[in-house]
Amino acid sequence: MLPLLGLVLGVVGTIYAVYLARWVLKQDPGTEKMRKISEAISVGARAYLFRQYRTIGLVLAVLTVVIGVGIGVLAAASFLIGALGSMLAGYLGMYVTTRSASRAAQAARNGLGPALRVAWRAGAVMGLALSSIALLAISGLYLAYSNITREWALPLVALGFGASLITLFMRVGGGIYTKAADLGADLVGKVEVGIPEDDPRNPGVIADNVGDNVGDVAGMAADVFESYIVTLTAAVFLAWIIGLPLEFIELPILYGTLALLATFIGVAALRTSNVRDPMKSISTSINLTILISVALFIVASFAVLGRYGFLEALAMGVAASLGALLTPVILKITDYYTSFNYRPVAKIAEQAQISPATVIVTGYGIGLMSAIPTIGIISAVLGVTYYLGYTILGDVAAATYGTYGPLLAGIYGTAIASVGLLSVAGIIITADSFGPVSDNANGVVEMSELPEEVRNATDVLDSIGNTTKATTKGYAIASAALAALVLFIALIFEVVRAINALGYSIGLSDILKSISAANPNVLVGAFIGAIVVYLFSSRTLGAVGVTAMEIVNEIRRQFRERPGILEWKEEPDYARVVDIATRRALGEFVVPGLVAIVIPLATGIVLGWQALVGLIFGAIIVGVPRALLMANAGGAWDNAKKYIELGHFGGKRSEAHKAAVVGDTVGDPFKDTTGPSLNPLIKVLNTLSVVFAFLIVYLNNHMGIVLTGLLPFII
Repeated sequence: MLPLLGLVLGVVGTIYAVYLARWVLKQDPGTEKMRKISEAISVGARAYLFRQYRTIGLVLAVLTVVIGVGIGVLAAASFLIGALGSMLAGYLGMYVTTRSASRAAQAARNGLGPALRVAWRAGAVMGLALSSIALLAISGLYLAYSNITREWALPLVALGFGASLITLFMRVGGGIYTKAADLGADLVGKVEVGIPEDDPRNPGVIADNVGDNVGDVAGMAADVFESYIVTLTAAVFLAWIIGLPLEFIELPILYGTLALLATFIGVAALRTSNVRDPMKSISTSINLTILISVALFIVASFAVLGRYGFLEALAMGVAASLGALLTPVILKITDYYTSFNYRPVAKIAEQAQISPATVIVTGYGIGLMSAIPTIGIISAVLGVTYYLGYTILGDVAAATYGTYGPLLAGIYGTAIASVGLLSVAGIIITADSFGPVSDNANGVVEMSELPEEVRNATDVLDSIGNTTKATTKGYAIASAALAALVLFIALIFEVVRAINALGYSIGLSDILKSISAANPNVLVGAFIGAIVVYLFSSRTLGAVGVTAMEIVNEIRRQFRERPGILEWKEEPDYARVVDIATRRALGEFVVPGLVAIVIPLATGIVLGWQALVGLIFGAIIVGVPRALLMANAGGAWDNAKKYIELGHFGGKRSEAHKAAVVGDTVGDPFKDTTGPSLNPLIKVLNTLSVVFAFLIVYLNNHMGIVLTGLLPFII
């Protein structure tokens, strides 16, 4: 009955999100000019998202039919619900945040505190809606499917595949849009013409602000939404296939429910009165949410699992707590490598005194270094939680799987750590969505020519928002790394089930032995996985360049043919740049998305399921460090530029500033397009392989390759 509590809290969370949305929308939207700017951003973002949804809808319809015919009706229904949930999460958050910019800007007239309150509550709409909708979907489908059929677990995993696929498209499309618009506006406006950022004379300024919402709000919201669903459903699936008691199967849903309750408290606890350091207030709310979650995890573990023994309850509580406590550690590591308060970013700024080349080389090196501590701490948590599951739950799993039981129990321990990490997603997304609201508010202030003291307040919030956006990317990438092992094992079990359904007598031990690195099929698959990551990265970076080139040419044309724009005598054609960004982004995002679908399916069907296993492994090993490198290097280049703008090394319009702008321009598609898109790519590859594993093995059998690499174990 634990999932019933998830349903109740999901409904309460949705109501809370609606309340905050109504509160935000009741705030004063400011002057007529401010409302006009905010409406232009809102209309542009909505138009892009709806056009993107129509494009995605074609792929969605085809895959729903394929899954329904090849896998089953319940799996198809889950896939569709996951996809629609991801689309809804992105739209709800964007709907409020695009309408919040002018309200946060107007609130800044009364000081930093009121502006912080509006921006934070606007972000909380996204955070609460995301975690509440995800919890509702998981709890509801679990209760429904478990009462319909004994084979309910695989359809539940299909829920994650639907969410992951939509997220990939939204991440790629939104990332191309936002960075192409940003590059175009900055290269012509700041570098060539010398006008400030968010200057209303820049024809690309509205497209830039629209991009913040379709990329950083809708894209990131969908990203963490699917991470939440994938992680919780994978943990439930693993507990089911291991044969653990019902309480262990439902435990991940309970942890998600308790963390949502803690998020309610954390959102409401933000201090905004007489605030001097907004980042301190935000950090306090995040840490409070995590600490309450940890306390609830421990208490609930003993309440639910106490009858299985003290150590069993303690082990699961500790595993979930370690996952939750991993969150602030990852945020701090990311902050260290991307914030101008620390040495790495200051070092990049110093190099700007020499040339743009040294800025890029130094930033790339810092990006490489930043991946090391993050991967190290993730590995440590995986190791500890694996040990807890292996030693304490091993005997329970051994009853079903013999000597391999403890191994599977250990992996369940890592799954619970993943759940602990993702269960606090609500407060993390609140802080992330706060960033675009603050950024857009800053733009509204600049374009509306409000007093300098108002700009000073929104400048502070904008700077903090850049930090929260950067740290959230590290959080999302870490979730992919933690969930990967669980999904990998889920794939292995689906292969075992499929092969035995075909009449072959193959055990888990035979499958595990056959996928060693000595098997050429596995090694070839691993190289294909690396190819997928590199091909995907190349296509997304190239798409930003192509789109940005067209935007640059359009902005140059307007400045050239209408000189009155720079003299404040004519108004730029904002809509033209918005249309270019929308059209090009939608034209470019389909191919990278199809790469993630077609290549793994083709590999599994043509080369066999073992090559597919290798592909997943290769994509994880190559993709996770590359995602961290690109996200953190991009954030470091961005803040090195801001560090110089504060007055260091000559300040704005100095040669060092020009060099830093080049580095920031290179970093934009790194941190906002390709880097964060690798996270959903990895999870799409994982969830797709689990959902289609049975079908792939069935086709392998008809092609005579199902036993490739297995003959030594069955002869």
